[in-house]
Amino acid sequence: MVDALLYHPQSAGIGRYIFSLFDAYLAEFGAADTVEAIALRGQAIGGAAMIYPPGPLSQSRRRMFFEQWRLQGLLSGKAYDVVHFPDYQVPVLRRVRNSVSTVHDLVAYKYPDMFPPAQALVKRRLMALSVRAAGHIIVPSQATARDLHDILKVPEAKITVVPHGVILRGVPSSAPPNPRPYFVAVGTLEPRKNFTRVIEAFARLVRAQHLEGAVDLLIAGRKGWLYEPVLEAPSRLGIASQVRFLEYVSDNELASLYRHSLALVYPSLYEGFGLPVLEAMGWGAPVICSNRGALAEVAKNAAVIVDPLSIDEIAENMGQLWGNPDLRAVWAARGRENVGNYTWSRAAKQTRAVYLRAAGQ
Repeated sequence: MVDALLYHPQSAGIGRYIFSLFDAYLAEFGAADTVEAIALRGQAIGGAAMIYPPGPLSQSRRRMFFEQWRLQGLLSGKAYDVVHFPDYQVPVLRRVRNSVSTVHDLVAYKYPDMFPPAQALVKRRLMALSVRAAGHIIVPSQATARDLHDILKVPEAKITVVPHGVILRGVPSSAPPNPRPYFVAVGTLEPRKNFTRVIEAFARLVRAQHLEGAVDLLIAGRKGWLYEPVLEAPSRLGIASQVRFLEYVSDNELASLYRHSLALVYPSLYEGFGLPVLEAMGWGAPVICSNRGALAEVAKNAAVIVDPLSIDEIAENMGQLWGNPDLRAVWAARGRENVGNYTWSRAAKQTRAVYLRAAGQ
């Protein structure tokens, strides 16, 4: 049984994790295991038996109320071995048996000022209660495992690292999606993604190498929260004509952005895994990423690793890639090799081992 209430076809983050993991799980174990998915009405995960709770649950407050008060009743009449909660929250008021939780990161603890205060408080409180109530916890990286143990004192025996896989969705276009060469940055517009420093680094590159009108920065991602400084930065720095905010892009558009870019610039302040790094590598883009959180762990030696607080360091490495096609080719080759370490098939097999353990089998 999986709580798939956060899944919808255009979802990123948790929604994409749900679909990718269970698509692979059903391919590997669909003949042996029955997978039931609790989802919003109208959504479907191929091969899973869908359960649609009554009433609209798209709003987070209604979804949380359902999970905490009504889910236990829905499950009480069903035969199941394990219930998987893919986004840390498990029922703590009316608990369910044999629960497995995936904790992707502890950003609400490490960087609470990157959320609206009330949201950060709710996340911290609910996560603290959830990790105690969960029967077992999956994390995507050793970095998140350490944070979970150090911050919330979760016993190491209760934690299993299951790295995400990579699926190269979409079909890239044969022609670049932008008339000028460009760097690309992706992610929800929120403080943690560090977009303001990316824009400042890009501005320094443009000024230092006199690249006015020669290169662009494309930023793909929906507006999240506290995003106003990001949107204001290009005009403030005098490079508004060279920075484009694309908001949501389709799989095909994202594949094209990666394939034809000079590099993905991803100096996030904290990630529990960092899937865009691997997706960009898979499409042949060199990657500049942060030394914070799990990014260096995931990228290994296949990316340029920078201090995300150093605008000069980000700008310097962008400049090196801009001016050296051979260097870009070296990093692109390393990235393609690294991606082969991350498959959803492997993640599905490791996840099933956790289910068997949680169910006492």
